[in-house]
Amino acid sequence: MIRKAILSAAIAALMCSCAGGPMLPSQVETALLTAKDGDTLVIANGTYADQKLSWKGTGAKVVILPQDKGGVVFTGESSLKLSGRGLEVNSLVWKGCPCSKGAVVEFKDGDSLAFDTRLSECVIDECNPSRRDVISSYVSLYGKGNRVDHCSFLGKKSLGVTLLVMLNYTDCLDNHHEIDHNHFGPRPVYGSNGAETIRIGTSQQCMENSRAWLHDNLFDRCNGEVEVVSIKSSENVIENNRFWECQGVLALRHGDRNVAKGNVFVGNGVRNTGGIRIVGEDQQLLGNRFYGVVGTRFFSPLALMCGVPNSLPNRYMQVKRTILKDNEFYACSPADMLCGQDFERTLPPVETVFENHKVSSEQGDVPSYDSLKEGMGVDWYVKDEIAKEKKTIVISAADTVFEKAIVVDCPTQIVAAPGVKPVVRFAGSKGDNMITIRDGGSLLVRGITFDGVLTPGKALAKGGICTDVDMVEPYTLTVEDCTFRNFGESGFIPVRGLKGTFADTVVVRSCRFEALSGDAISFAAESDDKGRYNADDMFIENCHFERILGIPVNIYRGGSDESTAGPYVHVRDCKFVASCNKVRGSCIRITGAQVLDITGCSFDDSGRGGYAIRLDDAPWEVLNVSGNTFVSSGKILSNRKL
Repeated sequence: MIRKAILSAAIAALMCSCAGGPMLPSQVETALLTAKDGDTLVIANGTYADQKLSWKGTGAKVVILPQDKGGVVFTGESSLKLSGRGLEVNSLVWKGCPCSKGAVVEFKDGDSLAFDTRLSECVIDECNPSRRDVISSYVSLYGKGNRVDHCSFLGKKSLGVTLLVMLNYTDCLDNHHEIDHNHFGPRPVYGSNGAETIRIGTSQQCMENSRAWLHDNLFDRCNGEVEVVSIKSSENVIENNRFWECQGVLALRHGDRNVAKGNVFVGNGVRNTGGIRIVGEDQQLLGNRFYGVVGTRFFSPLALMCGVPNSLPNRYMQVKRTILKDNEFYACSPADMLCGQDFERTLPPVETVFENHKVSSEQGDVPSYDSLKEGMGVDWYVKDEIAKEKKTIVISAADTVFEKAIVVDCPTQIVAAPGVKPVVRFAGSKGDNMITIRDGGSLLVRGITFDGVLTPGKALAKGGICTDVDMVEPYTLTVEDCTFRNFGESGFIPVRGLKGTFADTVVVRSCRFEALSGDAISFAAESDDKGRYNADDMFIENCHFERILGIPVNIYRGGSDESTAGPYVHVRDCKFVASCNKVRGSCIRITGAQVLDITGCSFDDSGRGGYAIRLDDAPWEVLNVSGNTFVSSGKILSNRKL
């Protein structure tokens, strides 16, 4: 039916275009060759799949729009390249286009850049590749004098900046781009650097003048990484923008002489909500307001970075001659005037002007979300809020066999029937997980025993509860009162997050892990030391681990990148017996958790060949390791005094 509708729209458009009426998107390129100043090219309403469009302006002022606002929707592998001069593209929609390279809309075609070109009242929604670690953007701005306004950018979940201002051509410098009245919709925590919402320039061009004007935009829960807006060039103006519960900051990261004025930051006490962070010389912060912004360090409401002596451009230039005037702070965490001070960043800010600020412990007159959103983005587009199906799978048989994985692609509960303690085994024709979490899935498992005993003539399970290989969306996982036992292959891991996947929250509570050849709980797949990790909040509580050859608890966030605040790891009241006694082994191995709490755990005949607890951490992390007991077990290894 959809194909017939598209075909009918295409035939109607072709007939109309011959008479000077609405045309197909593919006909616009040719029509632009003869378009005159003041012309309007109308695209016939319809849904168009896999449209790789290149539109070049000849200098004439030409508007391209649909018959009705939002009436033209691009899907599939659709994208648009704009070049030349004078075009205005208005009221188009890109929805679910899995952009896996470059940007959905690019103000460049090859080496031909766009000038005096406008993208207005357009929507880009849920345009993500199949894997969250594939880099892509929604909009890339090149050239000069371009404007992006009143657009809605929604559903960005994958790696990459939502909107980029590129300065890597001479004709991109001193660009005077205008980015205004856009709605940048909610973006979940990515768990890595490289998930900014806007970036203007790069460290290589930080001394170049961009002179972009970023004003009157709404940044709505843009939580991808610490830098919601990353300024990496000079002489930009960031004015009258609204930041609603963003777990990150406006970062004047590289470059000089930028001005941030009249911006409003509403944190409402949400964890890691931030304000403005400053690096470089002659930056100005004037008349900004902060409400309930409670982040610390790099997420502080106001942070002046310490500099690196003889710094390379991509590190931290010393903060000099900052002007801070007429800013207001209500119920915020303290400013950090020596942010990031360590053995490398030793140069404090100098010659700072600090005048006429208001600081109050009271909330003040907090702007409402509706007041901040008014006039931002398009007003005719309603994002599909599809009610997800919810499933409950009740296992009532005492012995249950899975021949393939249960696939979880919606909110799902898998629970034991009342009064039953079911034992689940795997007996498939080929190896598979027992349970696989896919995009859209969240999972609660309660009261199940997963047994790895081999069924003759059948394949072994390759995992217990595990993520899919290709995922974009974050998920949640709760495992309660379950047992995992008798898995003799080291590759089998009962609870696991794969590389390129990310959990908002993982809870493993009152579970038992015994007789396992591999790890028990593993969120340690991001081993390339880029600061990435697989779960934000982890709670492992009141669990029993016995006769585990691998690492019972293995969580990894490698590298020294400071663009995120997680993971937050809590291991409480767990017991480890006869586990991980191999040479250089460890019962709990945590690398790079930025908030870590290991309390009330007991270790009995565990970690003897290595350590009961091994921590590889960075100096800024918040650690609490206390109230643990060790009997005939290894001790604690940490690269700093606990």
